[in-house]
Amino acid sequence: MIDPTVHIVGEGIHKDIQYPGKGPLPTFKKDTKAIFHFRTYVNDGHRTLLDDSRSWDEPFELVLGHEFQLTAWEQAVRSMRPGERAIFTCSAEKSIGYTKLSKTLRDIQKQKKDKDAVIRKSCCGSQTTGYDDLDKITGKQLIFEIDMLSIQQPGEYKKEVWTMSEKERYNLVSDLRQQGNQFFKQRNFESAEKCYAKALGILEQLGLKEQPNSEEWNAIEDLKIPLLLNYSQVKINQEEYLDAIKHLNTVLKRDPVNAKDEPFLMEDHGMLMRL
Repeated sequence: MIDPTVHIVGEGIHKDIQYPGKGPLPTFKKDTKAIFHFRTYVNDGHRTLLDDSRSWDEPFELVLGHEFQLTAWEQAVRSMRPGERAIFTCSAEKSIGYTKLSKTLRDIQKQKKDKDAVIRKSCCGSQTTGYDDLDKITGKQLIFEIDMLSIQQPGEYKKEVWTMSEKERYNLVSDLRQQGNQFFKQRNFESAEKCYAKALGILEQLGLKEQPNSEEWNAIEDLKIPLLLNYSQVKINQEEYLDAIKHLNTVLKRDPVNAKDEPFLMEDHGMLMRL
């Protein structure tokens, strides 16, 4: 008799349902978000534990349809219902990508606990991750125990920046600047700083795709100017003068002619340089 809890999700992925979950199988369109906890084991006869997301700050979130580095997870998630727990035994080929993913997740957790933590980066073709157990799993089968907490359809959650289109990112930059200005007027400098910093970060990412000094690259650099000025004003109010000088210098270097027509900018810069 065939066990109804055992399935073949795809080539090299064997699924064993522990708890069936609720409702019909969701529709998994592009940008569907799956939120789940996971445990990862080496299929070595002892089920050696590698990672347990419950020991971290929050569950894992996977947005489907964006060429996720571990394809086995995307295939596994597409077979699950909210509330379901299942164990996926994956071939060595289907487990490729987990080493890099696990290193990234561990590094993030390490830095959350200790901002000064030293993170080892692979370079010059080195396969060393800085984690002994991860360095030993190349070519081995892995077992993933996944607890599906929720599945959110596009439009039911706020999109992450990396999933946005270019137009959406530019619109977000404008919105963040306006939000930052409102926080500044309220003298909520911490929130204003976060808005300006996030907007500048998005523009930095957009600029990476363009050729330096091209028309598109220059347009992005020009968009940074008002944000850098706003950010500098925040830093002055926070009495973090070195940061303020750094950003004002960037503005002066980028647009020295128009900067001279901004008396408040020149006054702030001159005042800070005298401190």
